Amino acid sequence: MHATRDDLVAFLKSQGYVPCGHLWDWPKGTVNLHWFEPAHFASFDGVEASVFPLSGEERIKHSPCTWALHTRTRAGASEHDRAQQNQTIRAARKEFGGSFFNDWHGKNRYTPPDATKRTPIGRGLYLLHMQVVEQLKNVKFALPHPILLAAINGKPAPSDVPEFIARVDPARTVYNALVPFAVAALEHFFSNAFKILLRYDKQARIRLAEQNKKVEFADALALVERAKSIEDIVAEWYSFQRIDSIHRAFSEWFGIDIWRILRQRRRVGKRIGWLERRFENLINFRHGIVHRFEVNVEFERSDIVELLDLSILLIDTFTEHIETSRGEKVRD
Repeated sequence: MHATRDDLVAFLKSQGYVPCGHLWDWPKGTVNLHWFEPAHFASFDGVEASVFPLSGEERIKHSPCTWALHTRTRAGASEHDRAQQNQTIRAARKEFGGSFFNDWHGKNRYTPPDATKRTPIGRGLYLLHMQVVEQLKNVKFALPHPILLAAINGKPAPSDVPEFIARVDPARTVYNALVPFAVAALEHFFSNAFKILLRYDKQARIRLAEQNKKVEFADALALVERAKSIEDIVAEWYSFQRIDSIHRAFSEWFGIDIWRILRQRRRVGKRIGWLERRFENLINFRHGIVHRFEVNVEFERSDIVELLDLSILLIDTFTEHIETSRGEKVRD
């Protein structure tokens, strides 16, 4: 490869890369760039590219060039991300010559295309599922253990703490405070899943074109300024904090029966129960905290763990239905 740093940076920008920061400890003078395509959820992580100076030893071992190009896709990259990485390398070789080394496949070997292809619905739901479930798992991982006796004695709290002491443990207040988070995660998931389906479902688009509802002037301005999408406006017609409203939204637009999907007994924690009933109880618990500031002093760490696991199960149950009923590839 025969190119200066400016040549390589200009080339990457012509390919749609933009300058960015980087966590790696690159040599002084390195320029880091990133490519990402948000349209139709094409990218999951994008492609990282760095133009960096070769050391004297590297020039002797690999190339007489002063500057080299490094590209990287992460393990969770989409098929479009990997295709863009391959395209970048092909275009760079055509422009500047040279060879390359693929960590997984060897010298001058491109990354094979992903055999499993997702539609825009599958990609959108995959990113949404990954985001929400990961945050629920993060909260579960970071949950504090009971702390009152540990703070008093300076030792780990025993497992047989008297209930009259455990009831005033401040950790239980934290457990209560996380219940609205679990409901917010479900609201975010179902409302955004609705928007993704509405954007790409052909029959729903036909129904949308037949709507004669009036749009508020503020919404019209938001549409013009691209602060809102038409999917955002339709989603606002429903509440995604109530099962009956979630059911109505998905039933009216996609023929999806949420009640039927959740009408099954599943184990969460040590108990087996109906998903629809447990979802309803979770929502009622949240309403009590938010609207009446009802703090349940008997709510233990195991209870919030169970509710977080329930939230993940509800998301997985809906996702599984989309995968099986519509033939969509969503999860890995």
